[in-house]
Amino acid sequence: MTQKGFEDYVQAVYNSKNGTAKSYITAIRIIDKMFEFDDVFGLQGKSITCLDDEALLLRISVFVTEQQTLFIKGEDSFFRNISPTQLSYPGKRFCSAAFKQLLNYYKHHIEEEKAELVLRTLKSGIKISKELSTIFKIDKEGTDKLVTTKVRLGQNYFRKMVLANYDNKCCVTGLNVPQTLRASHIVAWAEDKKHRMNPENGLCLCATYDAAFDKHLISFDEDYRMIVNKEIKEYFTNETAKEYFSNFEGKQIILPTKFMPSQKLLERHRNLMIG
Repeated sequence: MTQKGFEDYVQAVYNSKNGTAKSYITAIRIIDKMFEFDDVFGLQGKSITCLDDEALLLRISVFVTEQQTLFIKGEDSFFRNISPTQLSYPGKRFCSAAFKQLLNYYKHHIEEEKAELVLRTLKSGIKISKELSTIFKIDKEGTDKLVTTKVRLGQNYFRKMVLANYDNKCCVTGLNVPQTLRASHIVAWAEDKKHRMNPENGLCLCATYDAAFDKHLISFDEDYRMIVNKEIKEYFTNETAKEYFSNFEGKQIILPTKFMPSQKLLERHRNLMIG
């Protein structure tokens, strides 16, 4: 487990616009800071987000909840050295709520370890998809909070898996800025359950090409060369459009390290192009 892993987890679980993920990340950092003042569990400066001992995490969770209650009652507590600007975090029980998410992250981390073993041992994308769908429990239908969370976490892992397969680079341009990269499903998530977590159903594309691919304005042929829809060609009088599309038309993508894009799935995608 890592601090970044926890932060990625809560950002995947919660809509980034509502501020919940940021609040939980801050609450965990506050707890880490308090342990610098009072190292009750002998962490020696190690963040609680990096602990792989479930029993220890549970003990710390109980401790934090108890100390938070003392703080709310106005009694001496673990949070005695907290910054005046952060009093609301233990005061409104954000610290115990954040720790609950840390425990959920621990469980998800175990799921990811199982998923990594599947990726190392299986070669068939469709078999991998079946195993990962079971591990992340994403096949249940519905709109309740738990189902939505499982889908977000499954999609988040799909993104990490696909980007790693392409060495974290856009397969069209080679751009390696993480914030611009997307894990594009060749066949959409909602269209085919069997391929939801199939690494052969993913392309690493930067945002512009992801949008064009999603709208079937571009695709890729049997040799993984870019095909451009005639609708885009109408814009080739524009130098930017030419730079983005005309210059890459007919060129082969940067091929992945392990799981090649499925030609059967690409054929389905190509068949939906208008022209």
